Amino acid sequence: MDKQKLLNSAIEMLSEVDTKDLETVQINVTDYDDGSKGVSVELTFPSEKET
Repeated sequence: MDKQKLLNSAIEMLSEVDTKDLETVQINVTDYDDGSKGVSVELTFPSEKET
């Protein structure tokens, strides 16, 4: 899959998340020695406990 399709897919997935269902949201930005940057978004959902 090309980069644009992957990015569009990620945006679509993130836009469909109901924030009420989230436990945490974390955005990490990493600066590398060569001047490049990395960005990651991490969503944590609470465990689903069976009753």
